[in-house]
Amino acid sequence: MIFTEGGTLSVQAKNANPDAEDTTYTMNGYEAYYGPVVVDDEAGTFTITVASSLVRALEGQSLVRNFDVTDDQLVITPVDASEGWRVTYHRQ
Repeated sequence: MIFTEGGTLSVQAKNANPDAEDTTYTMNGYEAYYGPVVVDDEAGTFTITVASSLVRALEGQSLVRNFDVTDDQLVITPVDASEGWRVTYHRQ
């Protein structure tokens, strides 16, 4: 996951569990998309408008996500908790 100073977000991730079912955001256990992003530090959210995605149905959608940064760890969750996922990234 890369946030640029120019206001773009790029995500590439692979599910660590090879037996996991695909989701709305993945294809063959892989997730990749990018687009302009707006970060609201006060609300602890960001909104990405998907310009291009491995899962083409996501293109044009605006995805709002909660985020929390602690030290070198970024935790992202959906604003709608019923989506039922959580992603943790560690800066290296």
